[in-house]
Amino acid sequence: MKTLIILLTLNFTILYASDANNHNCNGHNHKYEVLKNEISKQSVKEIAKAEVIRLSLEKKIPKSWKNMPVSKIGKTHYGDTNDWKVGFNNLKIKNKTKQTLYIFVSVQGKVLGANYTGN
Repeated sequence: MKTLIILLTLNFTILYASDANNHNCNGHNHKYEVLKNEISKQSVKEIAKAEVIRLSLEKKIPKSWKNMPVSKIGKTHYGDTNDWKVGFNNLKIKNKTKQTLYIFVSVQGKVLGANYTGN
């Protein structure tokens, strides 16, 4: 019986210790906070503009998007990431739900996706 109690105590201690390394503070998981090679805001803008051009050349979005400037840029927080969301406005688009195009870029500079909702 004494052995069983010691084993259970050790198991709970190990489980607790592994969770302590991934502590959560105000909704932020610090395990993922340390990122290497984070790119600048200006680089994010350039990457997002290049993605808009690529999408227009591939005819996935209208050509009128090709020369639109960045209208908004900011960090997003989805799950354990803190990536960039870059918005472009195009008033030439008649459908108001598609007048703003969002490009999502990781803090390392990888294009993560694009949509009209920003989510």
